[in-house]
Amino acid sequence: MFFAASWCLGRWIWILPIVTNVWIWFSFATTYGLAVAQNHTFPDFPYISYTGVEEPESGIFTFCVAVSAIMLAANAEMRFLFIREKMTRNRANFSKHWQRANTAGLVLAILSSLGLLLVACFQVDTMKPPHYTGAFLCFTLAVGYLWLQTAFTFKLQRARWEFVWQIINSIATCIIFLLFSFSKTYYKMQRKAHPEYTKWDKLRGVFLLSTITEWLLALSIMAFVITFVSCFRELRVITIDVQLKEDHNRYRDQENGQLQESLTDPSNA
Repeated sequence: MFFAASWCLGRWIWILPIVTNVWIWFSFATTYGLAVAQNHTFPDFPYISYTGVEEPESGIFTFCVAVSAIMLAANAEMRFLFIREKMTRNRANFSKHWQRANTAGLVLAILSSLGLLLVACFQVDTMKPPHYTGAFLCFTLAVGYLWLQTAFTFKLQRARWEFVWQIINSIATCIIFLLFSFSKTYYKMQRKAHPEYTKWDKLRGVFLLSTITEWLLALSIMAFVITFVSCFRELRVITIDVQLKEDHNRYRDQENGQLQESLTDPSNA
């Protein structure tokens, strides 16, 4: 992911968060438009996953969301490398706990992206368990990742606007996440307890609350990613060092030979 992003964008790597946002919302708009146009879903706020259930939007949804998961993971990896470089240049202010926290942030982001990949690959109408597992991983871990990155922004003493944006965004995301979780759970419980209640009558309000907050949750997470533009602008040289095994062995043998010569050299006695 890192190699592909750096190779494609090079010194323009700072536009990766923007490209990711454009791609994701274009994908959602496309599948939503197709689903509504063909009467595969209703126009007034279905769940995101229900815009990609029927053909042909199902295939488009799977492809586009899978690509989105990879792009989000690439953003997280770039952010991880940026923070690592900052900590390397200022070791005195960063303990090992901060280094572990940076690694933990990358793990959270990768697992969240994996959850999004599960959402893309397993349709909600036919394979609910893996789909809902993916959605849980995607949203829950993303909330934790946002707070962790906000803490790093504060610790790195980044621009004030960046920290303010991230802290407000993180708070808003938590509120929206709680509203979505409670409304979704309440809707499911009421449907189970009262099968005669539907999303078109008595449960209309709570249903709309759960669907709207799901869209807003996705929007708030993607808005946070935009803040990475600032730190990615500071990345200039992005390389990957590759060494063949034979070169590594040759270098090791040369070092061993030099060490042996220094030990047997009479002048050192």
